[in-house]
Amino acid sequence: MKAKIRLFSIVFVLLLASLSSLKAQDVEVPADSLAIPTEVVTKKLSPKKASIYAALFPGLGQIYNQKYWKLPVVYGGYAGLIYIFGWNNNNYLDYFEAYRTIAQYDSPSQLTADDKQYLDDFIKNPSIDLTNSSHFSYVKKQLQSGKDYYRRYRDLSVIGIAALHILSIIDASVDANLFDFDVSDDLSMRIEPMPFNGFGPSQVIGINVAIKF
Repeated sequence: MKAKIRLFSIVFVLLLASLSSLKAQDVEVPADSLAIPTEVVTKKLSPKKASIYAALFPGLGQIYNQKYWKLPVVYGGYAGLIYIFGWNNNNYLDYFEAYRTIAQYDSPSQLTADDKQYLDDFIKNPSIDLTNSSHFSYVKKQLQSGKDYYRRYRDLSVIGIAALHILSIIDASVDANLFDFDVSDDLSMRIEPMPFNGFGPSQVIGINVAIKF
C-alpha cells in the first residue's frame, strides 16, 4: 500500500513539473506591427460654390449639397409666390385699365357709350347705374382702391420671391459649411470629486461635472 502511494506521489509530481514547463514555454504573439492605419477620407463641400450655384439657379445649391429633400420646399415656395404674383398682376392691370377709363371723366354725363359698356361689363353689377352721379363717384373710388390693393400685393410677392432666393442661397452656404461637421452620438456626463484649496489651511472638496458631446 505504501508503495502504491509513493508511486502515485511520484507520478503526480512529474505531471505538475511537466505542466509548469509547458506554461513557461508559452510565447505571447505581439500584435501585427505591420498593420497600416486606414485614413477615412471625408468629402468636403465649398460654401462659395454652393452659394454661387444657388444664386444662378433655384435649388442648384441644394443639389450640390445633396440635400434633395429640400427641393420640393424650394420649388414649391417659388411656384406659390410666382402664382400669387401673376394673380395680383393680372388683377392690377384690369383695375388699372378700368380706373384709367373712368378717371378721364368728371361726371357721368361725359361717359361715352363704349366706355360705359366697358365699365358695366367689368363691374358686372346690375344694381349700379353709372349715369347716377353717386354711383359714378363710388365706382371711381372702388376702382382706384382695387388698383392700389393689387399693385401693393403684387409688389409684396416680388419681395417674397427675392427673399426666398436669398434664403435658399444662405441655406446652401450653411449646409456646405456643416456638411463634414462631426455629429457624435457620444453624449455623456461624468461627476467626480475635486479638491479645492481655499485661502485657509483647510481643504474643501467640490464636485467636478464634465459633459462630453
